[in-house]
Amino acid sequence: MTKKDLIIHAAIKVFARTGLERGKIADIAKEAGIGKGTIYEYFRSKDELFEALEEYFISQMIEPLRELTTAPISPTEKISGLMDRSIGMIVHMGDALLIVSEIMAQAARGLWHKTGTSALADMYDEYRDIIITTLQDGVAKGEFRTMNYVGVATLLMGFIDGLVWQYLMIKDRMDFEKIKDEAIRSFMKGIEK
Repeated sequence: MTKKDLIIHAAIKVFARTGLERGKIADIAKEAGIGKGTIYEYFRSKDELFEALEEYFISQMIEPLRELTTAPISPTEKISGLMDRSIGMIVHMGDALLIVSEIMAQAARGLWHKTGTSALADMYDEYRDIIITTLQDGVAKGEFRTMNYVGVATLLMGFIDGLVWQYLMIKDRMDFEKIKDEAIRSFMKGIEK
């Protein structure tokens, strides 16, 4: 692991515990086992470190989905696999997921108030395009019913985000796998031909 990666992973641990606003560079340095000045060799500011975290999480989320879309499987398998992988990947993040929710809030704040752009919003656009293309392929192959592609893709993304929030709030996480599987089966029934 490079020193830059070490800093990013330490920042994830610190920010997951304290939140982005209260996390301090000194705490990240201590977590990484390095001097505070070393962090500034890689990141000029906390904001720059925050941007690196956003890019890290985006690559962790989108790369497996890009791979899935090129797999030699049916559109039905791609959509259900996309849901399963997306939810599974986020659940696998553990308490780092708390940072993703803060990144989403900051991205939305910047877009809503027109004070910035967001790599996360760009990732959502790519994700939606991947889903739309797969849905179109499924309709063309007779696997899915005719639909409004943008509407269903947006619904699917909201469905995944909603399950993630449920995972954060559910008290018995052992039941979550069953809940997730049933939710995916139910969604797929709604788009089947």
